[in-house]
Amino acid sequence: MSVNLGQEISRRRREQKLTQEDLAELSDLSVNFISRLERTKDQNVSIQKLDSIAQALNTTTPDIINNAYRSKKVKNDSTPDNTPVFIQKVTNELRKLPADKAERVCKSLIVLVKEINS
Repeated sequence: MSVNLGQEISRRRREQKLTQEDLAELSDLSVNFISRLERTKDQNVSIQKLDSIAQALNTTTPDIINNAYRSKKVKNDSTPDNTPVFIQKVTNELRKLPADKAERVCKSLIVLVKEINS
């Protein structure tokens, strides 16, 4: 059975209305890498890079691999995560911080949003 991880990644990226540039930024990978992965059958991708892509797409590496192996072309009726790109970008940056710093940033953001709304 043939598997094409790039097709699955491309499908998920498009479901979330992300560009290749958005996905590259969210996963800390190059646009060239994302583009090559999606358009070729080159499956020479490290588990670390696949993990980065999965995290950026709000899913798991096993889920991407399992769906790539499925041969049936049944449309998924589940609603894709419609989180706006800017929230995904903030979340991605927060994940890079140690937990205590991420918590402080989140508390500051909450205070700021409450000030703006009042």
